[in-house]
This record gives sequence, C-alpha cells and structure tokens, in this order.
Amino acid sequence: MHTTEGSATTMTWTAFTSAALFLVCCGTQKVLAEQAEKQPEPISSEVLIQASSSWKGDQYKYPQGTPMITVKTILFQPGAKSKPHSHDMPGAALIQEGELLCEVPATGLAKRFLKGTVLPTTFKNDLHTCENTGTKVAKVLVFYAGAVGLPTSYYIQK
Repeated sequence: MHTTEGSATTMTWTAFTSAALFLVCCGTQKVLAEQAEKQPEPISSEVLIQASSSWKGDQYKYPQGTPMITVKTILFQPGAKSKPHSHDMPGAALIQEGELLCEVPATGLAKRFLKGTVLPTTFKNDLHTCENTGTKVAKVLVFYAGAVGLPTSYYIQK
C-alpha cells in the first residue's frame, strides 16, 4: 500500500511539474512572440510629402538646364518677415521649429504652418512673404529642385 501511495504521490508531482513546465513554456513563448512583435524594422521609411503643385495649387514644372538640388536651413527670428519673393522651381519645406505665416499679397491668401508641417513651396510668379508669428526662432529646412545658375528665390525690393 505504501508503494501505491508513493506511486500516486510521484504521479501527482510528475503531473503537477509537467503542467507547470507546460504553462511556463507557453508563457515564455507568448512573451517572446510579443517581444518579436515590438522590435522595429532595422530600416523603415515614411513618405512625408508627394506633390505636383504648390500649397496654393499651382502646378509644378521643372526648369530648363542641368538639374541642381539645393537644401537649405532658414532661420526666422520672432517677428521676422521675408521680403516679397518667388521661386522658379518646385520645392518642399519642413517646419522644424516654430511657426510661419505665409501670405500671397496679391490675393490675400494666407496660411499658417506649424512645427512638423511639410509643405510644397509656392511656384513661379507667386510673390509671397513668410513671417514668424511665434515667440521662438522658426527653423525651416527647404529643398529645391532647380537648375545650375538659377537662384532659389527672386526678391522684390520693398
């Protein structure tokens, strides 16, 4: 009888241990699966903007000549406003810090762009101004798709 009790106890402990190991393994697999789901891809990309026209709606056209890509950072101090100007090439701007109010004086069209905004720049004869209406420096990263010898902006003296 003692042997049977010992066998029953051993079987109970074996069953308990097997069940515990099974639960631990299942839990570990679940944790590993969740961790695998949380791992970011080593390289990822996100399209920030694709545009065939400016923020005003004017269709882009590439200038004649040898292509030239220009990337610049423009800093606007609080209250600073650009002179009226235009661009003869497509471009895009990323507001990295601060905010800008861009206006087209001829039409009265105005649009405010805040930090994190990516916008297609104005094009051709769109004389416009940009003003930092915030209290911090506005930092803008601008990309232009132009041509060798073509300035990125044409300014009208005022």
